[in-house]
Amino acid sequence: MSTPADPAQTYRGLVSAYTEAIRAQDFKANIAILFVAFMMGPILYNYPKFPPYLPIPFVLLPFLIVYFCLFMVLIPRYPKRGSKHFIVSRKAAPGDFVQDVESEDELEQLRLRCAVLSELLWWKTLYINISFMLSIVCIFITVGLLFYVWYR
Repeated sequence: MSTPADPAQTYRGLVSAYTEAIRAQDFKANIAILFVAFMMGPILYNYPKFPPYLPIPFVLLPFLIVYFCLFMVLIPRYPKRGSKHFIVSRKAAPGDFVQDVESEDELEQLRLRCAVLSELLWWKTLYINISFMLSIVCIFITVGLLFYVWYR
């Protein structure tokens, strides 16, 4: 296996892959938010027919947890690590983005960016996995409750 001529090329590829994976997670979360909203509709519509020992907050708690996890996936994060090179400002000037760094400093910036994006992707993946597993459980609970209402 040959090594690339530019050592920073590997890190640029990783940054690109992490960025694309983060975008894919955000897209999945957007779709899941709509799916959970459609799942909640029949539950809320048929709630008066549920058994009296099931209060509405108890029935909606899993859905709210899923919404919270999906919201945490979609929330933009600007980590403190690497914030010197990743400027987020309302009044940014062109002089804030001057590139007069050496090759070694660029390599360190790319490594830091890879570490930050990796951590960001890890948290997004954790939250989306929790929400998807809980959504699957909610589907079975919803089907069970609807069968209870319809065939009682």
